[in-house]
Amino acid sequence: MDMQVVINQMIELFLLLGVGYALFKCKMLDNAFNSKLNRFVLYIAIPCMILNSALTITKYQSLTSVLGVLAIAIITFLTLPIFGFLIAKICRVQKDEVGLYIFMTTFSNVGFIGFPVMMSIFGKESVFYTTIFNLVYNVLVYTLGFVLISLGNEQKEAIHVKDIFSPATIASLVAFGIYMTHFHLPPVLTNTIGTLGSLTTPLAMIIIGITLANESLKDVFSDLKIYPFTFLKQIVLPVLAYYILHQFVSDPLTLGVSVICVAMPVGTMAVLLTNRNGGNSELAARSVFITTLVSIITIPVIVGLFLA
Repeated sequence: MDMQVVINQMIELFLLLGVGYALFKCKMLDNAFNSKLNRFVLYIAIPCMILNSALTITKYQSLTSVLGVLAIAIITFLTLPIFGFLIAKICRVQKDEVGLYIFMTTFSNVGFIGFPVMMSIFGKESVFYTTIFNLVYNVLVYTLGFVLISLGNEQKEAIHVKDIFSPATIASLVAFGIYMTHFHLPPVLTNTIGTLGSLTTPLAMIIIGITLANESLKDVFSDLKIYPFTFLKQIVLPVLAYYILHQFVSDPLTLGVSVICVAMPVGTMAVLLTNRNGGNSELAARSVFITTLVSIITIPVIVGLFLA
């Protein structure tokens, strides 16, 4: 495992965020464009990325292994809100922000940057395992996530079936079916889907950069309560996850993917959903910025100490 590759990947993602920030400050992009780009990523790029992960697999795992990873993913996502609540209490956040902190702890950046980072660390075999986590993520983010993000917030967002069965969720279910049936499309179609899917990472980071550009960097770094949250989420929580999962998971790849999913920085869905449904999108964007910056160091360290 080449740790320099992992570090370079994290730096590249952070630089892409900087591109979005700079383009907004230069008035080449605006919030109206950001909103449309947001929809494109959610409805086109992410589903294509998910489908491509299943269409390009050449080495398949047993059904027992797949179901085992699915069970671990479900348990992980249902357990993380408990830790998120404890982190919010430790950080003594405002009542109307408790739900957002729990959401940010639970729903890390599994989809937007999870795939390229997993691939860099564990190789192509990890992509479908990450897709399974992403399937659980997409189902829960529009159900459990809506409940969590509205905790303590007067503005309640109703849960709709159309949100649960979002394009990303449908794509995850289709990808699971493709994997189980070993289905393949003609190369020209697979390549087209893959090209659209490859837009996910750069565009998602640009969206975050534009969102951050609406406020000064001084405000980003002066929000002191983000720092204890970042320490607990990016360092303490992944270490706890490793020691807990290590007792039950024997497969190194499954263990590695599970721990790194927890170690990912705050998910961009925190920004996308607060932009869409109302909420403190500035806090969400600051948290994405700081945790992504810190993850350039913490993810390689966690891999080196526990997963190498």
